[in-house]
Amino acid sequence: MKSTILYSILSCMALFTVGCSSSSDDTNTALPHKGAKTVLMQNVADNLPELQSVEKDSMWSVTDGVSVTEVKMVFRTYNTHMLIAEIDLTKGVTLTPSCADNAELPTKLQPLTEQMQALEKAGKTVYAGINGDFFGKGKDGYQSMNVFVKDGKVIKDTYTAGNEGMIIKLKNGDIRIVHPRFFKSYSADIQEAVGGFHALITDGEPNELLAVNDLTMKFDARTFVGLSQDNKKCYLFVVDGGQDDFSKGMRVEDAISICKYAGCHNAVNLDGGASSTFATKDSKGTINVLNKPSNGEQQPVFNGLVVIKKG
Repeated sequence: MKSTILYSILSCMALFTVGCSSSSDDTNTALPHKGAKTVLMQNVADNLPELQSVEKDSMWSVTDGVSVTEVKMVFRTYNTHMLIAEIDLTKGVTLTPSCADNAELPTKLQPLTEQMQALEKAGKTVYAGINGDFFGKGKDGYQSMNVFVKDGKVIKDTYTAGNEGMIIKLKNGDIRIVHPRFFKSYSADIQEAVGGFHALITDGEPNELLAVNDLTMKFDARTFVGLSQDNKKCYLFVVDGGQDDFSKGMRVEDAISICKYAGCHNAVNLDGGASSTFATKDSKGTINVLNKPSNGEQQPVFNGLVVIKKG
């Protein structure tokens, strides 16, 4: 009789424990928007199954028209750290290329923050920036792999096969993302251009023909940029990678998904890996790197894409 009573008590305790555990799990999985607090990340979280949970998403303003969101999340079971700059191009800000020492004909590499400082010395008011195009070394020094136009001067008008996108600023100030094969048709109206590599989204359609290779399928640090359908809002993304405890990184197809649900109608992948850099200027006027580059410090790059005061 005593053993029967003891068995009943133990059974009830076990059921109670399981019930509590189940309730706790249900609470975790039922967090609204998987824990996301910002509108931007709520939309991404609600639509992207690969995003497991958002541990942190905090947003702050750099200046009127420029905000930054820092995200710590579990993506495809991996810790992932991402920074997103949202730029309202109707608010007196625009994009411009940067390069080493703001040279008319750049041939060397330089960390992004130094390139931004060179723009400031040239009279520009900078707010934020990311690294730009892939690059290589030619007979006359380093050069971008894609088209590059700065201050109305064409530095490079050719692109390497496989490059599928470039960010252009027209002489009227409008920003576009187009395929570099259209460079000649736009050339009379282009004031500036920074090339990219893979097309992520084109006219609202995700790239279904993305190459499958070591570059696209590797979990790595990523830099990419997108525009809204009306071309009035720009998004600059940097995902840290190569640091499993902090941020493993993403595949290129993951960047496509992030862009899609962030609201990009056109988007292009830029140089990633150790080159991935995200910097902003703080209230004291200091330009700081906000991400954690995979090599432990920011790497010299050929060019960048920088948010500046319009005018």
